[in-house]
Amino acid sequence: MRIVLCPGGFCGMTPKAGATVAAVYMILVTNMYLIFEVGHLERAMTDMAQIKPFNMTNWGKMLPYYYYTAITLAVMTYPASVFLIYSIQKRHYMGMFAYVAWITFYDLANCLIVALTYRVSKEAWFSLSPLEWFGLATRIPMDCFWLSFIVTHALMIIESKGQGRLSLRPRRISRNVSEPPRFRLGSTARKGV
Repeated sequence: MRIVLCPGGFCGMTPKAGATVAAVYMILVTNMYLIFEVGHLERAMTDMAQIKPFNMTNWGKMLPYYYYTAITLAVMTYPASVFLIYSIQKRHYMGMFAYVAWITFYDLANCLIVALTYRVSKEAWFSLSPLEWFGLATRIPMDCFWLSFIVTHALMIIESKGQGRLSLRPRRISRNVSEPPRFRLGSTARKGV
């Protein structure tokens, strides 16, 4: 099997280092995302309290639940990131692919949530913050960048397990040795006994 996604590394990082940085990156981005989402939720609740309840339709009343869903998904990302770090250290490629599936689902769900929030916010006379669109538009390309390290590392683990090797480092082949090394049986073999 030939790995296409930069098996030698990219941006000065090996796939294992990049996958570990990806987990740390997601934890930090989730922290920032939660801070902003809680602020957006508070602003939405304040603005909705000023609107008379009978002027809002059922869709308009769903606005806080979209934010609750986004916050719940973000909180669920913490254990997924910790599980990624564990999978990298224990070389469990299925855990890495589970993380890739989770982040893909998470990003698609956030796209849907922001689109629905935008639709409902127009009806509820509530303006969606441009920061929400900007956060989504910048996080998705960065997630794709970091996921490439995770997929590459997982594929390298699969390839090394297929070859029966324990290390991901390539074997060194000596070019100057014409005969194989002799077996050394300990200190007695060196003394000539």
